Amino acid sequence: MNSEKTLGPDSRSENELLDRPTLPGRIRIRMSALGAMRCPNLAGREGVIIGTGRYRSTSRVMFDGFKSATSLHSTYIEAIDAE
Repeated sequence: MNSEKTLGPDSRSENELLDRPTLPGRIRIRMSALGAMRCPNLAGREGVIIGTGRYRSTSRVMFDGFKSATSLHSTYIEAIDAE
């Protein structure tokens, strides 16, 4: 039996998989100034975070009126204050 660690999706320990930050329930967001500059077609849009993306720094966002979710870097979005 080979005791060397193999690289691949199954090589991560359970603790590494659970290390991802968790997001509370659905959070209302809007595009940040940086996000509007980098993605002008999404500028001024609002939506809801529905989960985490493939990478730690991304979130899955369902924009109002869209049929499918979009993955965005966390610096491209900002939470909307509850009024």
